[in-house]
Amino acid sequence: MCRIARVVAAALLLLCGLSAAARRDYRDKVGVYVWGKTGGGLAAAAADIKRLGADRVVRVYIGPGASWDIQGKMDTAPLDVKVKRGDYRQFLAAFPVVMLTAYDSASWDLYKKQRLDEKHLAATKDEFRRFTLEIAKTAGQKIVSNWEFENDCPAPQWPGCREYYQARLDGVLEGRKQAKALGYPGEIFTAFEFTVVPGFKGRPSGFADMATQLKGIDFLSYSSWWSIAWDADAPKVYKDFAYLAGLLHNAAAERKLTPRLIIGEFGEYWNVHPNGERLKSLVDASLDNGVEYLFNWVLYDQPGNKDEWGRDASHFGKYRLDRMLTPQGEAFRHWFQQP
Repeated sequence: MCRIARVVAAALLLLCGLSAAARRDYRDKVGVYVWGKTGGGLAAAAADIKRLGADRVVRVYIGPGASWDIQGKMDTAPLDVKVKRGDYRQFLAAFPVVMLTAYDSASWDLYKKQRLDEKHLAATKDEFRRFTLEIAKTAGQKIVSNWEFENDCPAPQWPGCREYYQARLDGVLEGRKQAKALGYPGEIFTAFEFTVVPGFKGRPSGFADMATQLKGIDFLSYSSWWSIAWDADAPKVYKDFAYLAGLLHNAAAERKLTPRLIIGEFGEYWNVHPNGERLKSLVDASLDNGVEYLFNWVLYDQPGNKDEWGRDASHFGKYRLDRMLTPQGEAFRHWFQQP
């Protein structure tokens, strides 16, 4: 009986330790995604993120057509030019870890429609090289990523997309090498984001079918929408994501891919699940099972957004566009205030 009691006590201590470790890791591991409409541009976004307490890790889009670009104008400036803007410079300097969903102007949208010629591939590579050199001038970690490969590239275009994605990676790797030689303080990493796990029945997986063909990937980033069951309670979500982390680590090892994992997107409607309990379970399970960073979708509500079935999809935000916290934002902020 005493032996059983000791085993139970040890198990409870382990669980408490894991939970406490997850809490301590929140600020270093969990961030918010800045995409779409904002409550006042990047400066306001940075301030609102810090009000949440999520002041160390963030994800942001950079490329043609960001909503915080000049009103009414499609800014197609190259990445290395755009990132020199004051709002981007201040935003990057405000967080020790920034994941950048980056798209170049050299081949913007064209790679989705046709196979790129050598001229476009070379221009893409060089734009990412110059961009990497520029962001390496700012101290901290920068992770350069795509957005959801399976949604970014139509399946018939995957052979051409592979060439485009490799050109992106080659540019970052070359720029990183040059930045190190110049003594720039920033650490630059690459990520490949996918949204279909290996073995998903009826859907091709960027992880299984594309990441294995690319060279130079430092992180695998999973946009996890397919793994968040709408009707699961918090304990079930924890169980699902603990299993998921193991599945991805094993799949990466089998394919000799990087073991470093990111949950690039996770979220839920705050009008359906206002207390954030399920999201916290997702975060805890991921951190307890070796995921390095997680990025919550999204900083602000996006009025007018619809899902693929035409339903309202606007209530993912930590804030409304008037910069008032949503119920989910209140819950999210509480995570970072725990000891």
